[in-house]
Parts: sequence; structure tokens; C-alpha cells
Amino acid sequence: MVFSRFTLTTALLIACAVGGLRAQLFFVDQPERDTNVLLYQLSARVEKLEKDAVEAAKAPVSFAAALVTTTEWTHLGPFNTDTTLIFKRVITNLGNGYDANTGIFTAPVRGLYFILLNANVGSSGSMNAAVIKNGENMFAVYDTKGTVSGVSNGMPLVLEAGDKLWVTLWANKSVFDQSRLTTFSGFLIKSM
Repeated sequence: MVFSRFTLTTALLIACAVGGLRAQLFFVDQPERDTNVLLYQLSARVEKLEKDAVEAAKAPVSFAAALVTTTEWTHLGPFNTDTTLIFKRVITNLGNGYDANTGIFTAPVRGLYFILLNANVGSSGSMNAAVIKNGENMFAVYDTKGTVSGVSNGMPLVLEAGDKLWVTLWANKSVFDQSRLTTFSGFLIKSM
């Protein structure tokens, strides 16, 4: 089978677009056989990327974690600096996007997600925390009604594959939990 340079160029462009790869096309005189081998390899790669994309789109993504694992009343803060909260009790982690060691959710696929934060005021009597996406404040919860009062907030967010979300407790604020009261959760509504 003989392929023209146009066909090879088209295959390279398709491979780059599907795989999200950056490519520079260099036109070099090569024997026809090398071109056919290269085209075959590119075609196989495109097929694998397409198959992986379809499978990723089918896979459910959902996470839910509570701040602490103990059933004892646990107050965290106030801290002198803004602090990333690490939600230790993982309840759901379909798609393995949430890391209980860092407190960070990494979107495994591009899509529309619904993210929710429930938080309860700790010993300082004032709580202010935010869901952060790649360093940018997306939404927050705030409560000064006194110890053990709670607040929730959530919203849909478009996340690219690899985007990171975490919760920051602002300086001089506190939060409390009992393994089920202060939670960080989210799920994929639709892949895109």
C-alpha cells in the first residue's frame, strides 16, 4: 500500500489533535517503506487514543471525603497562615482523582463537575474556607455564628483533565469534624 505525503501529513495532524500532542512536521525524503511503517504506527496510536478517550468518558468519576477519620470531636486551627485542608476519611473515590495524602482532587477527564464543600466552625468561632482550582478561588464558605455551626456551598465547574482542586482554610479561622460533618466532594456530571 502506498501513501502520499498528503495522507501522511493528515495522519500526523489527526494524531496530534487526538492526543493533544504538540508536533512539528518535518518533510524529509524517506524511502516509501519507512513512510508506510510510520503511518501504520501513527494509525495504531490514533486508534489507542480514541479507545482510551471513549473508555475515560464512560468511567464514573466521584469523590467524597471527610476531614478526619476519628469519631471524636476534632477542631483544627486557627493557624497563622492559610492552610490546605487534607480530608483524610475517603468515602468514595471512583476514578481515583482524590489524594488523601495531599487533600487534592485531580480531574481525570475534561468535563463538567459538581463540587461541594460542607464545613463547620471550630474553636475560634469563625470559619472561612475556599475551594481552590489551580490556585484560583472558585467559591467559599463563611460562618461566624459560633462553634459547631455549619455552612455549605457548591457549584458546577468545568475542569480540564489534570486540573487540581483543594480546600484552603484561611488564616486565623478554624474548622471541626467528627468523621462525617466537614466534607469535600464532587462528581462528574458530563465529560466533554
